[in-house]
Amino acid sequence: MKTDSILSALIKNLRLKHQISIVAIVTALLAFVAITFHQNESALCSCRSVVSCDSKLFACVNDAVIEVPPLTPWNIIGGCGASGSGSVGDGIQWIGNGVHGGLIDLEVISRYTIRQNFRSYSVAPRFSFKPTWTTEAGLSVPIMSKSGSVQYLANQEDLDRTTGGMGDLTLDFSRSIGFSGTYRLQFSLTLPTGQYDIKRGAESNLQFLPVDFQMGAGMYSATVQLSRSFDIEDGFFKMDASYSHPFNMHPIEKKNPLLDEYFMAYKDRRDSERFYYRFKPYGESDLGAYTPPSVSLAGYYAYRGQAGYVHSFGLFMSAPLAVAWIPNPAINEYAPIPDPGHKTWSGALTYGLEFSRTEYPLFLVVSKPIHDKSDPLGNIDGPDWRAFLNEWVFAFGIKSTFL
Repeated sequence: MKTDSILSALIKNLRLKHQISIVAIVTALLAFVAITFHQNESALCSCRSVVSCDSKLFACVNDAVIEVPPLTPWNIIGGCGASGSGSVGDGIQWIGNGVHGGLIDLEVISRYTIRQNFRSYSVAPRFSFKPTWTTEAGLSVPIMSKSGSVQYLANQEDLDRTTGGMGDLTLDFSRSIGFSGTYRLQFSLTLPTGQYDIKRGAESNLQFLPVDFQMGAGMYSATVQLSRSFDIEDGFFKMDASYSHPFNMHPIEKKNPLLDEYFMAYKDRRDSERFYYRFKPYGESDLGAYTPPSVSLAGYYAYRGQAGYVHSFGLFMSAPLAVAWIPNPAINEYAPIPDPGHKTWSGALTYGLEFSRTEYPLFLVVSKPIHDKSDPLGNIDGPDWRAFLNEWVFAFGIKSTFL
């Protein structure tokens, strides 16, 4: 009896410490989000003060005086901290038993995305290993191909364009928390390895392709995610909450590398932190595209009642925290504009089926994106039902472990 009492007291003490640690982690996570968003907001506001919206700049190009667009174009709409949108997420992630045991795990998920006048196919192998029993490090290498029609102006004809190549690499590190890994905290860093200045057209009239056709974003992005999972009879639930913060930097040379190629008019403006910088705490590419921070929530239910299979159902929601901007299509002109296709919120409904084989498990999933109507003013609208039946994502995955 005395031994049982000691064990009971010990378990209660461990549970209390576990609960306190979880509360501390969640509190730190919320504080991180608040601080980083405040820094981002301050950076944007201070960035506007470099050149006022009403000021006019002039430069001498080929012995001709031209007017240079203002360096802070996003203060035309919305103001500091206005709502906006980012890209539409598909909510696809592997839900099931998977496979583990080797020194290196490999997960490959290929996606086929269908939208109005746009198609894309991507394969993203992820290599991972476990330094310890409770930690995991991974590297994702996306390779993609995109095709669709492009219409820069309403009075121009549609042009069919196709691009392809490697996208932005992502490094991630996660740690399980709790006796059975009930919680999982993950940090990831996306690197600007994909090309983001792809252009097409006649040599005398080259234009940047839209953001959807680019291989990368041209900036870094840091993401922190907290996951919670718990088992129930014949299945389990999994919930995710994450915050992503884009930023940019030039640690080697304090200069926009695209100045000499595209923006000669700004080459001598060394006092401008838009072109000569080592670190930007906000997500602006060297072409002028601005990607705001974003938050997302996701929930999944997995059913294990059928031997050899895992059925999963998921709901994913995401929202940016500021207005998104895109580069001006015309090269040699630094004049970003509000993204005409940005959305104030987006989400997805997913269904997945894992074939839980001992070796090489397979995963089939379909995602149904849903989002509000495109609006460069950043207004919050209801679902865009016209696009609802025309946007789909189909994915196929396979896992393996070796060494």
